Amino acid sequence: MHQHMKVWNQMFQELIQEVKPGHIWTLKLDENLIPNNLQPGWTQYQQWVFARFQCSLCFRSWASSQVHILFHMYWSKREPKGQVKMRIFAQRCRKCCQPPFEIPEFTEQNIARILTNLVFRILKKCYREKFELPKDIPTVKDIYLEGPHDVDNCEACLQGFCAQSGLGLTTQPPKSLALPRISLPTSETPIIKPSATESSATVIRNARVEKRKGPPNPWFPEPTRAPSLRAHTNHRVETRIQIPHSSENVYSCVAQNPKYRKAGFCCSLIILILIIVVVVIVVKIYV
Repeated sequence: MHQHMKVWNQMFQELIQEVKPGHIWTLKLDENLIPNNLQPGWTQYQQWVFARFQCSLCFRSWASSQVHILFHMYWSKREPKGQVKMRIFAQRCRKCCQPPFEIPEFTEQNIARILTNLVFRILKKCYREKFELPKDIPTVKDIYLEGPHDVDNCEACLQGFCAQSGLGLTTQPPKSLALPRISLPTSETPIIKPSATESSATVIRNARVEKRKGPPNPWFPEPTRAPSLRAHTNHRVETRIQIPHSSENVYSCVAQNPKYRKAGFCCSLIILILIIVVVVIVVKIYV
């Protein structure tokens, strides 16, 4: 871990110099830090992040998304100098007998994200900068974790300082968040270089990234507003025909209709003429 502290210190100095050029800050490891046990004038910041572990006995490796990192920060206006003490809580292998606690390994991208969150807290808590504190930038998980947190082999849990006891963090992948624009070495975060004349408050205020709206989808156009029903209602006149259900009603309807009465008279006349003709023919035959 002491070898990796060079990377932590280098990134931390680059980040703090962007917002507070010329200010002297130091970052050191302290394995004796205890949450909420602060010296006068010091302030605290905690993160639960993703990292990987490897057992020094069986060389088994595992990942955890609830690695506890504790920061104690102090800024002296008289000197002026700032100090940051950091403690990274370890975990141990659950398959070995009496395994030692192992220090986690972080990618440079996640180190940059952790330190970016720290710098924002320094500006807010130590310098009293007036800006809306953004949410923590989540660390990148390279694997999907299932199952509960291994509280029996977590140093922070065994000492009562783990997130599992109070925050109830999950192992689900984090949702995408708008990342503040601050220079992150080897990171995917957009980089913005502040000028020497800009104050840190201006940098932070202008550092937020608004959610980009994608181009309109030609396949799914936005729904149009429905027209007013009162203004565009078509009034239709319906013609209803009543159908009689019995034979009596049929005869009554035919009898009342003048067209049907005229046709009936013609039929009766034709039948009468046919009867007369038949009678005349029969008489002539027999006579």
